[in-house]
Amino acid sequence: MAAAADGRDGREDVGLPAARPVVYANLTGHFTAAGGQERPKGLAVLFLRPWGLEELLTRKFYRYLADLFAANGVASLRFDYPGTGNALDDPAEDGLASWREAIESSADELRALSGVSRIVVLGQGLGAGLACEFAAGATDIAGLALLAPVFKGRGYLRELSLWSKFVDDGLGLRPEDRDSTPGSIAGIAMPEKLVSDLRRFKALEPEFRSRMPVLLAPRPEVQIDPAVTEKLRSAGCALQYQVYRDYNAMLTDASPPVLPVAFGDDLLMWLKSLPEWRCQAAAPAKAPQVVPLASGYFRETPLRFGENNRLVGTLCEPSGPFTGVTVAILSTSYDYQIGWGRMNVQLARRLAEKGIATLRFDGAGIGDSPPVPGRNAQVLYYKSQIEDAELAYETLRSLDLAEKVIVLGRCSGAYTAFEAALECAHWKACISINPYAFHWRFIGLPHPIRKYWAEFREPGLMARIREGRFDLKAAAVNVLVRLIDRAVQYPAGIFPVLEKITRGNRKVHKAFRKLAGRGTRLTIVYSEGDEAMETFLINFGRNADGLAAFPNTSLHFIANADHNLTPLPARKQLFRVVEEEALFLAGVEVDRP
Repeated sequence: MAAAADGRDGREDVGLPAARPVVYANLTGHFTAAGGQERPKGLAVLFLRPWGLEELLTRKFYRYLADLFAANGVASLRFDYPGTGNALDDPAEDGLASWREAIESSADELRALSGVSRIVVLGQGLGAGLACEFAAGATDIAGLALLAPVFKGRGYLRELSLWSKFVDDGLGLRPEDRDSTPGSIAGIAMPEKLVSDLRRFKALEPEFRSRMPVLLAPRPEVQIDPAVTEKLRSAGCALQYQVYRDYNAMLTDASPPVLPVAFGDDLLMWLKSLPEWRCQAAAPAKAPQVVPLASGYFRETPLRFGENNRLVGTLCEPSGPFTGVTVAILSTSYDYQIGWGRMNVQLARRLAEKGIATLRFDGAGIGDSPPVPGRNAQVLYYKSQIEDAELAYETLRSLDLAEKVIVLGRCSGAYTAFEAALECAHWKACISINPYAFHWRFIGLPHPIRKYWAEFREPGLMARIREGRFDLKAAAVNVLVRLIDRAVQYPAGIFPVLEKITRGNRKVHKAFRKLAGRGTRLTIVYSEGDEAMETFLINFGRNADGLAAFPNTSLHFIANADHNLTPLPARKQLFRVVEEEALFLAGVEVDRP
């Protein structure tokens, strides 16, 4: 089905439009045309992404760079390798061969869309190694930028294994619930063929066919192997070094996440030093084209929507009969539309097999959607997020897919989904996964008291406060709320005043009654023992007995799962719950196991 109309809004308060979605060679990408006051420069940038969790955490930075370059007259294209992000899975499991083909096709597409003949290839992590390999065999490269580069696949797999263990430890996963297969991290599994290819991958093996400017930007604590610089110098490449400032901060779970803005300026200055900067691009040979990507039982269409086309999403529709039910999948904190561990992509395609459509999208300031001026930098628990959900609904309505729409979210997205359903009656059902609360009293994303205590004791607290990496006010408020909530769980009568002040049951129960009165179905899902349940149990009792007053509401628990639902078996349990709710709304009889 075609995307919504390509309207533009001239108001400044709606922010920049999102990049143009583009489909080519069975790939999906985002093209950002050159803008600014000058004519387009004679170069364009092809972004090559890192792998796995690093890709998830840098998605927003790549969008920031694309907009920064565009404002200075430089077009760019960023895309997903087969089997990653929003791309179709690689049915042949060709490993790096399919990625190399995708890079070749994307380079050709960028030249055609931008009107330039020479491009800059910018890669990070594994993407930097692939950029180096690709540039070595090309003769029309204006420059090569290698960010936190990976030159040897075998060592990279070892590093991924250590990082994966660190992530799993932080999530509190039991040993038996961890994915220890090579290359896998944070619920993102690396295909066996890709692992096999990486064991033999050496980015510097090919000989460079031409000289080119090269920017080497290692991580702050990493020294570039002298053999790398010798290889590049011997090929006649002009080397420039620039430390990848704020790289480590960007790859943490800081709220809001740190964007390496100063490093982005460094990249722009390097682009300005290239000879092609002083040239002008020719007229583009083509405009971005969008067609559905089909794969058996589903078809997916990337789209933009909202005022000034500021939001980015992916419409996933069944290839077979449509049940009449659509699920709007909201962004979760700083996980862009694919979800943690690519969970939202997996869910959307599974639902399509059952005849259910979905729209997954990035809210403002998340992933590929640019921010809106005036909104808070921390994209968590703000009413403005409901506006984005409503724009998604209006888009579905314009596509005749809004007869029965479910709004779904996890973590902060769970709260937004609940608030959206509460505010607008057109949502027929709401699925709220691991919500921290239904009435917000925290600042930002609350953490367990033990985590705050660990951060208080960690050296360098004052420096982190000064640099904005630790919000002291938020920590103080959230710890106080947590302590009071714990206090009111003691036997009734000990703290009657505190109970009335803090429980917020009246507001929460009033909201639940409103949904029940409308007949809006509410499905609440928690990982067993998850910290997010603390406030829920205060609202509805230790055994959730209070939910009995709301017959429209159901409660589900997922065993052996962390807050993010990292283990695949946990995700499959969730998918089953969502599938059953959608089919019930469609009037389809469900076979329960």
